[in-house]
Amino acid sequence: MTDKLVATVLVENSPSEGLLGEHGLSVHLAYADQRILLDFGQSDAFARNADALGIDLAQVDVAVLSHAHYDHADGMEAFFAANGHAPLHLSEACGEGCWSTKAGTTEAHYIGIKQGLLAHFAERLSPAPANRVTTIAPGVHLVPHTTPGLEAAGSAAGMLLHEGDTWRPDDFAHELSLVFELGESPDAPLAIFNSCSHAGLPIIVNEVRKAFPGRSIAAYVGGLHLVHSGDDEILSVAHAISEANIGRLYTGHCTGAHAIELLSQQLPDHVTPLRSGLRFVL
Repeated sequence: MTDKLVATVLVENSPSEGLLGEHGLSVHLAYADQRILLDFGQSDAFARNADALGIDLAQVDVAVLSHAHYDHADGMEAFFAANGHAPLHLSEACGEGCWSTKAGTTEAHYIGIKQGLLAHFAERLSPAPANRVTTIAPGVHLVPHTTPGLEAAGSAAGMLLHEGDTWRPDDFAHELSLVFELGESPDAPLAIFNSCSHAGLPIIVNEVRKAFPGRSIAAYVGGLHLVHSGDDEILSVAHAISEANIGRLYTGHCTGAHAIELLSQQLPDHVTPLRSGLRFVL
């Protein structure tokens, strides 16, 4: 374990000079002797940005897929082309069945992993149990959802799972939090990475605290899926962040510009918007 975690955003909705942006997310993480890649965006844009930033994807030791949506998964082809050895950890509940009724339509449209991608790369996949914490390296953990009733969140978000002939609200069993211990002491603070927070930040924080009792949260990193939310919901998330005494919030992607502005007003000096090329140390 280490007290230094260096995070570099390889791709995000917001481009930077000389770097691509796309609706998606990919983050490179340097932690002790581990090089970890969280998500791949929806194309090879993350890989092209990695080259521009001097990050060698061939040196990545472990990859993690946060959840089963195209804008985090479909770039995996580019990653596997660049890296021939790193396992890809993902929830055992990950499949190719995610649909949505949002984005301006009431008809369901596919938002899942590119069909056939998981089968094509099956030998590289390392499924993690969907009901308990999995440690993938010293101080690095995958925390699944254990809160019952999350299909209500899926229904509210207009997100569905299509399995065979069955449609049901998404319960986000395919979503994982990537959690780092920021130090070697038993009470070292934590950094939580949850790329879209579909279950909601308050629930995710409670799940992580249940898994790691007594730990403070130095940072929460990822989208908050507030892009379609009203001010009351955004303000409730700001309150939850304050109540949980989270040190820093690094957010973007599905959070939405209005939500980021309102969160920044409510949590002055605590919010950093994500963008392609952003690098920070925890």
